[in-house]
Amino acid sequence: MTPHNPWHKPLFAAILAICAAAALPSNADDNAIRQRAERHYSAGEWVNAAAMYGLLIDARPQNTGFYARAITSSAMRDSLRPRIEAEQMTLLHRALGARVPVDSLIAAVGRESIALGHAQIYERFLKTAAACEPWMSRIVDAALLRYYIFRRNPVATEKYARAMLTGQPDNSMWLSALADGQLGEGDLRGAAHTWMEIAADTTAAPTPPGRTSPQWQAMVEAALTLRAIGLTDSAATIMHRAYDLHPTPYLKRLTEGAE
Repeated sequence: MTPHNPWHKPLFAAILAICAAAALPSNADDNAIRQRAERHYSAGEWVNAAAMYGLLIDARPQNTGFYARAITSSAMRDSLRPRIEAEQMTLLHRALGARVPVDSLIAAVGRESIALGHAQIYERFLKTAAACEPWMSRIVDAALLRYYIFRRNPVATEKYARAMLTGQPDNSMWLSALADGQLGEGDLRGAAHTWMEIAADTTAAPTPPGRTSPQWQAMVEAALTLRAIGLTDSAATIMHRAYDLHPTPYLKRLTEGAE
């Protein structure tokens, strides 16, 4: 019988660790791949960029930026949407499996797409993600709402604001977005009605000096907009409500001028 050697297990573990380390790129290799990826991406060489960012994801699976660039490279290099979408969803699932925060990934894809001048990549990615992963629907709706506000698309802004209000009917941010959409579509009375809903919310508490709430900010914006379009009575009502929540010298002058 072979005698037990207490060094066998530690030695075997050390060999495994050495082999695992050898399978990963060194820091120098990693930096070289990253530089190549960035060059390909900047030059619009999308096939090579996608390949390089795929290697970087293998080595650093929690890096949000690598996924974002791989997703945008995929969209830029292939005109076949089903293939693009399948590849992007594979990258999305890898990111989720690596515990990459989904909000961070969505924001990164948005930044890259807009920087490339192809914001539609972001829009399509979001809609595909929601269709593929229904649990992401509310996250995607919020992201699309912000996107359509940025793109100044009032019809889509109203649509997605209403979608968000389905779960939070009293949310002042979503109500304010709905009013902006209605105003952009020329529905002045609809916008005024929505802003009055914000002002009528009695659950908001006064804020400490030097601090404001999203509801207060929405009220001030609403009052100024209503005043500018001639709906002075509604503007005065909202201004007084905003002043009650957080009095400022500026609002005091506005409320006195509204008397």
